[in-house]
Amino acid sequence: MATTVVRKIYDFNKAMVGASVDTARTVAGAVGDGVTNAFHIARDTGATVVGQAQSATGRTVDQASKGAKEVVGQARSAGERTATQASKGVKEVAGQARAQGRRANDQLDRVTERTAERAMDAVDPSPSSGTPYEQWSKTELYERAQELDIDGRSTMSKQQLIKALRNA
Repeated sequence: MATTVVRKIYDFNKAMVGASVDTARTVAGAVGDGVTNAFHIARDTGATVVGQAQSATGRTVDQASKGAKEVVGQARSAGERTATQASKGVKEVAGQARAQGRRANDQLDRVTERTAERAMDAVDPSPSSGTPYEQWSKTELYERAQELDIDGRSTMSKQQLIKALRNA
């Protein structure tokens, strides 16, 4: 008899540890996914900004080369055009970098929010709104009936509570 009680306690503790490990694994996976997504976004954003800077630099170098090859009488004019183009290129890259940074920040905010929600869902023991009442415990059904102030809830069976909640 005592061995049976000890065995049941052991089995209960083993089940609790297993559930805790599963929950920790789920939370760790959600956080890992979020970190991976954030890394990819940062990497892709950096590559985009570098590519845009290289392109603008290439255009500026091309313009400078063309200006240097022009006749002596046009050198001053070409230099002024080159400076103007370089200024526009710098402003363009700066504007694109700011816009890309804002987009990356917005995307990172969404990833962070989703990661936090997934982590909270993984550790929240209460059923979600999408969980059918049949999967709720009688205690959870009773607590929901209390929230909705359903009369006679204390004497209802699980099936009666489900029916009352659906009719509330």
